[in-house]
This record gives sequence, structure tokens and C-alpha cells, in this order.
Amino acid sequence: MTYAPVVLFVYNRADHFAETFAALSACPEAKETDLYIFADGAKSPAGQEKVDACRRAVREAAETGAFKSVHIAESPENRGLAASVIAGVTEVIEACGSAVVLEDDCVCSPYFLRFMNAALRAFAADRRIGAVAGYAPPIEFPETYRADVFTCYRSCSWGWATWRDRWENVDWELKDIDGFYRDKTLVKRFNADGTDRFMRLYRQTTGDGSSWSVRFGLHLVKNDMLTVYPRYSLIRNIGCDNSGVHSKAVDEKTAAVDLSKAVADPEVKFVAPDEAIRRRLREFYSGGAFSDLKRFGARTLVLMKEKRK
Repeated sequence: MTYAPVVLFVYNRADHFAETFAALSACPEAKETDLYIFADGAKSPAGQEKVDACRRAVREAAETGAFKSVHIAESPENRGLAASVIAGVTEVIEACGSAVVLEDDCVCSPYFLRFMNAALRAFAADRRIGAVAGYAPPIEFPETYRADVFTCYRSCSWGWATWRDRWENVDWELKDIDGFYRDKTLVKRFNADGTDRFMRLYRQTTGDGSSWSVRFGLHLVKNDMLTVYPRYSLIRNIGCDNSGVHSKAVDEKTAAVDLSKAVADPEVKFVAPDEAIRRRLREFYSGGAFSDLKRFGARTLVLMKEKRK
């Protein structure tokens, strides 16, 4: 059996990387998995010391023999997370056909690689699924829900996977963004599982954001592709401690993730989106009435601007 390569992005947090690498190494499939590590460069001379420390930790980890092979790419300059992810994932996925992707603050369950590879195999030819998630929010499931997985239109950036044919045509430059804002059906679908992403997309379109994830998520929504999630999370994010460029302080929702609930051998099969689960996702991710008001205002501004063209 062959396993999808793992792509891991690191920057300047050696301690986070060490914890992430140790957990990933504990997956039984690691010994048969090729690992690609992309290390971003320092933003300034003042930050070089932490970057160097992280790179030393990466090189030492590569010598442990925990993986089938380890390939390290050290950028001489700071590319930023979005550019690093887009370029790194593209490079690996074009060569290998699929990839499992992590950042240096995603601590996984020992069952993580098993689930990700099972899902990649199960849905490789199923165009209803555009991506696989490793993280799952700690929401309460309906008592009648029996499946080990669920699906929704919300993509995930905390431990995820996809295939070359889902990744290769993403509109990273958002050339067709005006058409999206005009399409009420697409906007509704994009916001169906949480309205928080809309403002990130809006900032991206105005030049005040840098998110590969929201652009990939938009691509999946526009192509009517779902993301499949494990019922119980296989990823715990340890970066929500104000230590990273894109991280915030930990909140109760994130802290509630319990990896001990992860299922060792879940049944991985297609299930249609469950409306009760989607309501819980909206409650978990949406910011309430004020957030909805900002989203409405942002879309209105975009449409008014387009009318003036």
C-alpha cells in the first residue's frame, strides 16, 4: 500500500515544530510516508535567530528515521505563509497526485495519517469531495447521527488533504471574484457553515489579506465540492497562543478539542451534509448579528463599486 506524502510548513517556532513532529512520527504509517518540509525565511535580521533554531530542529528531526524519507526546502527569503503553502503544495501534489498538509502548530492523533489516507483513497474519483479535513470543531452531534464522518462546504486549514485535480485550477488571483459576489446562490453556499470566512475573503479582495485557505475554500464552493471531516478531531492546534503571525490567543472552543475521542478505524464513506450539524457549525464559527452586518456591508460595497465601473 502506498501513502500520500505529507507536506509540513515551518517558520520560527522550534518548540511547536518539535511537538508537531513528535505526534506525526507516532502515526504507524509514518515509516512508509515521504515527508516534505518547507521552511520559510526570516522577515528581518532580528528574526533570523529563531528561524535558524527552527531549521536546526528540522534537520535534527530528519535524522531520526521516523519517516520513509525527509526532504527539506529552506527559503532564502520570507515568502509568507500563503505563498509558501501555494508553492509547496503545488510542487508536491503535481509530482505525487495528492498530499496531506500540516503547519508547524498542528498536533495530530496517532490515527491521523490512517484517516487521511483512507479518505484520499475513498474519494479520489468522487468529485463531490474536494478536500479532507483532519481537524473537527468540538460541536455536539445530534443523537440520531451515526456516521463517523460528516461533510460541509467549509474547508479546513488545520491538517488537511486534497488531490491534484482539485488543486490545480484554483483562481489564486481571484480574477472572477466579481462574479462570485453577484451570485447570491454561491454567496449563500459560502456562508452556509459559518459566516466568518466572508470577511477574510473580502479583505483578500481589497488587498488587505493573505489567506491561501479562503481562496481554496472559495474554489471548492464555486465547483460545488464538499470537505469531508472526521466526527472527532484528529488535530489539536497549539499555535493559538499569540506565538504565530496568523494565530490568536486560545479560546474555549479551540481548547475543547480532545484527541482521545478520535476513532481508530472510522467508516469512511460519503454522507450528505446534515442540516443539524450545519446549524451547529454556523453557531460555532459565526460571530452573531454584528458579524452578519459587516458581511452584508462588505458585499454591498463590492456590488456598488462594480456598478460604478
